Amino acid sequence: MNGKNAILGIHDGHNASACVIVDGKVEYFVQEERLRYKKNYWGFPTECVRDALKVTGLTQDDLKAVVFDTEARVPRNRDLKEVLFSFERLLKTSGLLRMACIHALGTGIGGQAKKGIQVRKNYLAECGITAPIPVKAYNHHLCHAASAYYAMREDLDSEHLVLTLDGAGEKYCSTVSIAKDGELRKIADTAIGDSLGTIYAVITFLMGFVPYEHEYKLMGMAPYCAPNRAEEAAQMFHHYLGVREDGLGFRRKKFLPMNMQMKSLLRDMQMMRFDTLAAGLQKFTEDLMLEWVKRCIEKTKVRKVVCGGGVFMNVKANKLIMDLPETEYLGVLPSCGDESLAYGAAALAWKESEGASSLEPWGSIYFGHTIDDAEAEKLLTEKGIKFSKPDDIERSIAELLASGHPVARCRGGMEFGARALGNRSILADPSLQDCVRVINHMVKKRDFWMPFAPMVLKERMHDYLVNPKSFGSPHMMLSYDTKDNFPEFIAAVQNADLTARAQILEEAHNPDMYRCLKHFESITGRGVILNTSFNLHGYPVCMGPKEAIHVFENSGLEYLALGSLLATKK
Repeated sequence: MNGKNAILGIHDGHNASACVIVDGKVEYFVQEERLRYKKNYWGFPTECVRDALKVTGLTQDDLKAVVFDTEARVPRNRDLKEVLFSFERLLKTSGLLRMACIHALGTGIGGQAKKGIQVRKNYLAECGITAPIPVKAYNHHLCHAASAYYAMREDLDSEHLVLTLDGAGEKYCSTVSIAKDGELRKIADTAIGDSLGTIYAVITFLMGFVPYEHEYKLMGMAPYCAPNRAEEAAQMFHHYLGVREDGLGFRRKKFLPMNMQMKSLLRDMQMMRFDTLAAGLQKFTEDLMLEWVKRCIEKTKVRKVVCGGGVFMNVKANKLIMDLPETEYLGVLPSCGDESLAYGAAALAWKESEGASSLEPWGSIYFGHTIDDAEAEKLLTEKGIKFSKPDDIERSIAELLASGHPVARCRGGMEFGARALGNRSILADPSLQDCVRVINHMVKKRDFWMPFAPMVLKERMHDYLVNPKSFGSPHMMLSYDTKDNFPEFIAAVQNADLTARAQILEEAHNPDMYRCLKHFESITGRGVILNTSFNLHGYPVCMGPKEAIHVFENSGLEYLALGSLLATKK
């Protein structure tokens, strides 16, 4: 690929990642966790940077620029214990004292940015990038906005409302922008002290879960609470935060910022059941997000909406935004947490250099490693694992699924982000309700209240999902109400409210997986299967043959489709 026009984007914070854009198209986008086999790795992605050059065949001379998100960051490695300690310290430290300390220490942001660039250059040198290449950092929320717009826009000609929402990124926790013809124009923002995402993270911590990682577990628990109790609990949270008078941001109703309200929140949640607390938090989050989006559309008159930032990982809130009559188009960036920022930075640099019209929007997001059959065969042979070479691996998978056997599928390019989209997935027949227990017992060990998800053929989506606007969900970023035939895929439905976080599969995005599901449809008459990520509990999604075989050996899975090979324990 020498002589090509390339940009390297790097995110060196929580869930670190690296992205390469070549001639306007993403050629590589992988999270550091996959290469280190350490979930949500926090720090500089040295392994990803080295791997990106190797996989794409680029040299440092091919790079037009190396760009980062977050101007004021000095990258450093952090682990789970340090994250939890920071929350414990917030709980123990007086809010006013902590505010004074932050004010005293927060005056040197310019110096931090300067130091950060030098530290980043040192890391790049460790990765073999020493040439005098421009190194630049962009604002955190600008990168979130750029990721959402350039990846998920419907077109360049019409206006899009670009919304970002997370816990905190530099000075802000949300922004509102209008984009047209490739240009982003920010019109509003919210300061980090008024953060909806921070409240969600704090309650996640206070409930005994891991902040910045387990928020989805609270969302999954919420439907099990009675609506009247959820509403009562939501009112408690409404005393802390609301939508601003102008409708374009959020405002706190307490003196102290949201990250310093931990003691107050802990006091207010006393004697509240865990499911009530989760449901109240989710209802409050949905209330605020829905009001914010409606007011933003009303103010701007722009009805095509694209979204980025970690709070938009909340698929239940996204569903309500999708259902708004005001929403004409909705594009939620896949895996829109901070891991997506590497693309946003790279896209901004590309746009500045070459223009936005040559930036290719995302369709499929299989931006990672492919499976080499020779490597897979060698490793399986060394491990003494039985395998065969079917004439049609997709048909063989479908036949096993139709016979009631879960199958792990590690085939084709690895998906970017948190959602497995068929290529690093465990698949099963969702009409068999017991398969949830079977898969959890075999490998997943998920919390009992957490649902699995369906993969649905695009041409069959109206058979299973309530989707009057025909909004697609190729990346599993939306949730839907289900039709009365939900028992046909009951194992992939949230049993408490009969919703489903569906992947709507398009043939153009993944022809092989599409063929597998069509074979399953021809056998069973059903165009839907259960899809969950292929990983052991607490580990990242599998990357290649080595990780896939590790999960296969250390779980109860009996069938593994590895590239074109079918491994079995039977």
